Amino acid sequence: MSAPSDASASASSRGTRVHHRILAELGLTSVWQSPRDVKLLCAQRFVRLFAYGGSTLILAAYLSALGISDERIGLFMTLTLVGDVAISFLLTLFADAMGRRAVLALGSALMVGSGILFASVGNYWVLLAAAVFGVISPSGNEIGPFRAVEESTLAHLAPNDILSDIFAWYSLIGNAGTALGMMTGGWAINLLQVIWGWPYIPACRVIFFAYAAIGALKFLLSIALSSAVEAEKKKPARQSTNEGERQPLLGDQTGNATPQEQQPQKKKSILSFLGDSEVVSLFLRLAILFGLDS
Repeated sequence: MSAPSDASASASSRGTRVHHRILAELGLTSVWQSPRDVKLLCAQRFVRLFAYGGSTLILAAYLSALGISDERIGLFMTLTLVGDVAISFLLTLFADAMGRRAVLALGSALMVGSGILFASVGNYWVLLAAAVFGVISPSGNEIGPFRAVEESTLAHLAPNDILSDIFAWYSLIGNAGTALGMMTGGWAINLLQVIWGWPYIPACRVIFFAYAAIGALKFLLSIALSSAVEAEKKKPARQSTNEGERQPLLGDQTGNATPQEQQPQKKKSILSFLGDSEVVSLFLRLAILFGLDS
């Protein structure tokens, strides 16, 4: 009686090992074992790109239905991208000083405001301002300060041995969110128009209200992050008092000056409060490069 039971136990053990091996190869084990904040950041990316996918599907057609000319729609898309570059640059530049949670929450609040304005206002200039200063994706791709802040936070939180798995799933989750958002948005428009008989403009406004609701959900996910997501603040090095204790009480003010005291103090740069000037310079060059590439 023991032989069949031992064989079944061995087969079950092999099946369990194979199951765990498959999960590990897919990176799902790494995601499961990652900190809670990593899971929240991945969830934020999914819901954000879900909203982008649903709104970008109808954006140009919605503006056209409002009576806006093709030339103005083209200008609208261009200025939206320009505004996104400016807002993203400023928010990511000061992300560590403001706090990463605060930047993510502020971006989510801009999503809410943009969605509400697009759902309730038909004036071209108001919509343009909402798109330029808010967060609306004209292409369904990543916009706003979110990705830069999230990726730097993931690199800060995830252990090095699972970091590649985390970034792979972070990217995949975003693509899945965009695809699912487009599919859901198209299905919702078809349901409202064809089955329920709604006019096109009110049907589109339902999508933008949903966009605002998703922005509110992302806001809750942002404030749910712990303080571990914030950048570590470098503590200033403690100055040793031994040098001062070894100085004579009375002495020549010029002859006994240390080499450090004799050197003229360097003028501080305007951007010195941001940290190392070389790091800031590298960041600015990369920001310009990525801005031109986008």
